Amino acid sequence: MTPGFQAWALPLMLSSMPAGVLCAAVSLAYAQGVAAGAPADGATMRAALRAALRPGFIRRVPPFLGALSACLLFLACLPFMLRPSALAALQAAACAVLLVLAIIDARCGLLPDALTLPLLWAGLLLACAGHGIRLHDAVAAAAAGYVSLWALDAGFRLWRGRSGLGGGDMKLVAALGAWLGWAPLPGVLLAASAAGILFAAAGGGRGAWRASLAFGPFLALAGGFWLVGDPVVQFLFCLGNAVCTRSV
Repeated sequence: MTPGFQAWALPLMLSSMPAGVLCAAVSLAYAQGVAAGAPADGATMRAALRAALRPGFIRRVPPFLGALSACLLFLACLPFMLRPSALAALQAAACAVLLVLAIIDARCGLLPDALTLPLLWAGLLLACAGHGIRLHDAVAAAAAGYVSLWALDAGFRLWRGRSGLGGGDMKLVAALGAWLGWAPLPGVLLAASAAGILFAAAGGGRGAWRASLAFGPFLALAGGFWLVGDPVVQFLFCLGNAVCTRSV
């Protein structure tokens, strides 16, 4: 068994996967509510959570989305399973919020304040409590993340006469800054931008460059990877090595 992998980690590992499917169900319920005319606020988010917990609703989650969400949340929980700590548990919870945000943005093109702002404040309060990064780093990164995307969008508006980024993207980058600090932010933005460009090029042909594309899923994926990256990379490397060794 992997060093640090506790005996109680197996039930947690198994429970993280249905929790990922639940995140997908909440996201779909929220997107459906917004599409039906509900306001994009906390009340709609709470209604989506209640709807997702109803018997049978979770079966409406498309199989691919459910499997992908389950795998992503399992990987997010892996650092806590290997080295249990309050910080690792909170980082896994932050990744669950990022997963919900990514699916909502992909479905209805918005990042609700009901999730981005609590994520921002949670990162700042965690730093204030002395866990993770230092408080001044968290505050500076949150401000820098928001202002940098606001300035980029202002320049795009001057150039093209329309907005290129939503306010939700700016708040999400600020929240990621509060959790990660300022140093990883350029890497997060670069990885998210590169992933978005590759996705657009692979999926849309020539018209992809003129079509709008939700940036939130790529930001959430890059930010989540930075939060829990090293243990996940090590796990995937060991898993791939074991598979290759067994197949030889």
